[in-house]
Amino acid sequence: MVERQDTTQAVDDGQGHGFSHKEIELDMLGDYLGKVRQAQDFDIKTASILTQIKPGYLESLEKGDWDALPSDVYIRGFIKTLARVYGLDEQAMIEQYEKEHGFTPKARPLQKNKTKINFNFTPKTIIVLVSLFLGVLGVGYVGNQIRSVLAPPFLELTEPAGDLTVKGNAVVLAGRVEIGADVTINEQIVLTDKNGQFTESLILSPGVNQIEVVARNRFNRESRVTRQVSAEEAPGPVNQPSLPVAVTIEVGPESAWIYMEADGVVVQRGTMLAGSTKTVSAAEEILLTSANAGSTKVTYNGKELGVMGREGEVIRNVEFTTTPLQ
Repeated sequence: MVERQDTTQAVDDGQGHGFSHKEIELDMLGDYLGKVRQAQDFDIKTASILTQIKPGYLESLEKGDWDALPSDVYIRGFIKTLARVYGLDEQAMIEQYEKEHGFTPKARPLQKNKTKINFNFTPKTIIVLVSLFLGVLGVGYVGNQIRSVLAPPFLELTEPAGDLTVKGNAVVLAGRVEIGADVTINEQIVLTDKNGQFTESLILSPGVNQIEVVARNRFNRESRVTRQVSAEEAPGPVNQPSLPVAVTIEVGPESAWIYMEADGVVVQRGTMLAGSTKTVSAAEEILLTSANAGSTKVTYNGKELGVMGREGEVIRNVEFTTTPLQ
């Protein structure tokens, strides 16, 4: 049973308004994750945006439909990511998952030995061969466990291949990591696919940007790759139309994962580095989500609104429309 956990938290928008989440007590992990999401007023689409987990996988997790999910390694990764975004105890969530599955990962079916036994072998010969086979398996297993504990996880950054200079303020990072390891870019979480590959769009600050990619395995071993990307100012658009809704985002002192829609079209989805800015215009409405509200400063139609919240706090689906803020 998932122990009772107080998920009450208050969010202050800087103008005295706020909201709170109630305590939740549930029997099963899937139900618990669903109730926490609803208590934090996340719909499946928003939770998918913040965690980069497919909506179908989120629904299967909350239903406890484990057969519809990928392997145990990915399920653990999903649970860790949800715990970070929802503000839960990551280790407690993993322990509950293991408890519900008998303290073991998804069992792999044993492969039957299809080798035909020659009845000319004596029982003694068979015992010796089986003992040698089991001994080799045991040595290999122990060696692999020792390597997993002592060695840092595999990490390869394929794009960009080295330090570079770009025109404008955007760059794409892509790479590959050991399956099951957690990946961050400048301390912002990045999800990987089933093959350990990841791709992330970054918004750069003017000048030299120090980018650090970190992979961390379950034994807390780390691998790091760094890149320096210099951003040079590119020529601005000519005759850009003026729209009634304009929002400028300034990120700092830390990086932040930002999602923005302008009139229903996604215009930003990815990490913005500290010191970077982005201006978005729309005819009717802009939606803004930040995974680090304390490092997200907002200017709306020329009016500075300050930061959205606290460091590390998730603020989602903030609306900016043609109606002036009071």
